[in-house]
Parts: sequence; C-alpha cells; structure tokens
Amino acid sequence: MNLAKSALIIICSTAILISCKGKREAAPVSEKGILKMIEVPSIITDPKEEALYIADHFWDNVDFNDTSYIANKQALNTHFSAYVQNLTTVPHDAALKSVTKLADSSIAGNPRMMMKIQEMFETAFYHPNSIFRNEELYIAILQRYIQSGKPEEVVRERLTNQLNLALKNRLGTKALDFSFVNADGRESSLYKISSDYLILMFYDPDCPTCKATMQSMESSPILAAAEGKLKILTIYAGVDFENWKSHVPKLSKKWINGCNKDLTIMDGSLYDMRPTPSLYMLDRSKTVLMKDAPYEAIEAFVADQVTGKAVR
Repeated sequence: MNLAKSALIIICSTAILISCKGKREAAPVSEKGILKMIEVPSIITDPKEEALYIADHFWDNVDFNDTSYIANKQALNTHFSAYVQNLTTVPHDAALKSVTKLADSSIAGNPRMMMKIQEMFETAFYHPNSIFRNEELYIAILQRYIQSGKPEEVVRERLTNQLNLALKNRLGTKALDFSFVNADGRESSLYKISSDYLILMFYDPDCPTCKATMQSMESSPILAAAEGKLKILTIYAGVDFENWKSHVPKLSKKWINGCNKDLTIMDGSLYDMRPTPSLYMLDRSKTVLMKDAPYEAIEAFVADQVTGKAVR
C-alpha cells in the first residue's frame, strides 16, 4: 500500500473515531478557523436520515472567506475525510447534491479556500490510489469549477483536461475502439471481439499489482465458469513493444493479449490509465458496465450477472 493511500485511511479512521463518540455528529461550526462538530438534531434518529442530514449540512456554518482554516491543515483534512466517508453511506443523488453545494460555496468564497477545497476534492475523488475515488462525483465538481471561471487559467486548463478524460468511456457509454497486435503480429481491434461480456485490462508488464491481479484472474473459478460468455483482453499501451512481446508468453493462452503498437491510446488519451492495472467490464455492444473497477468488484459482477452464482 502506498503512502498516499495509507494517509487517506489514517485520516479517515481518525475522523470516524471522532464521530463515533455518543450521538452521531454532523456539520462543523466556524469559530474563526476552528472546526467543531455539532450533533444531528435529536428528532432525527434513523441512521440513514442522519447520514443524509450530515451530507446536506456538513459545511453550512463554515465561512469560506476565512482562510485561517488552511493554517490547520491536519484539522481541515480530518474534517474533509469525515465528510467524504459519510458520502459513501448515502445514495448517489444525495452525494452529488452535497459535493456540488460544497463546490459552489467554495467558489463563492476566498480564492485560497476555493483552491484548497478543490485540491481536497481532487485528492479524494480523482487520485488513482484514493480509496474514495469516484469519477461521477468528480465530473460534476470539475464542471462547477470550470464553468465558474474563478480558478486561474492554468488551473482551469488542467481541470478541463481532467474533465475531457473523465467523460471518455463513461459508465453507460460505448467504449472507444482501438487497434492492437497480437504477439505473432496479427492485427485486430476492440470491436472485432465478439463476446457477451469482455474484461478489458490495461496493464504494464513491470507492474507488480498487475501481475498479482493477473494471477488472481487466471486462478479464479468464477472467471473459469464464465468462459463461454466472457472473454478477457489484456492491452499494453506503452512504448516498449519488445518488453511486452517478451512478457506475453507468461500470460494465459485463454486470454486475448495485445499491444496498442500504433500508440493511438496514449497519443489520443483514449483511456485514463493513471492507475495500473485499469479494468473495465464491457457488454456485447461494448457499452461500459464498470470502469476502472477493482478486480474483486469485476469478479463479483461476473459471479452475479454472468454465471448467476453470486459470491457469498
């Protein structure tokens, strides 16, 4: 586990411990740079309603023109992590409403506070190693900051690039087609593969996590049981063709193993491959069912939707 991910877990754990003492706590109250937790109104007793209240009101009493919050970085990060953790317990619509409300509040405040909140959003929802990574929420956040015109031009350009990449291969849309070559030099493409379901895996031959994931895939009885309805396509989209070619014999012969030799994926930024491995689940029409999903989630989907034998 890398340091960024460890830090997120530690901060989040601290926040959870704070909020578990007695009555569940919610929105911070501002006292010139100090964030204090207040109780959810006693009339709200249902845990789901409590979580919804927290999502909606967490930042209500924070003065976004007060830059003294930034001085106490640890406290602000802890509160933000508690906020993000709570969002994982509410429906998507409620989380979406909450993050856009927070983005708008920060945009209306001091530019330094705006950028600090944007930075924390990016770390939580966009960083490839964040346990809270959520592209759908981050798309809405990016749109708010870009449309406001408030961030400096260089920042807006960076956020626009992030948005353009996030909007590609979005859930429910058709995956972008690309060509690849097999180890023997034969050419094919994503859309030429015919299968009810397809696991698309972008990887790097020298990536230890990729190797571990591939070992799990190769030994999975669930994927083996789905063989008639499921195919697996591994793609190397980097520049070291010879290294990939020497690595291919180590991969399962049951998979389709290819290299995007013409580099159209990398040069055209067709797919977001910041994390490796990057796994997609596609249906027969190449519609994206899962994007950049953990292997465990992919396997659970196959068990439930493809083989009909859900993981217990």
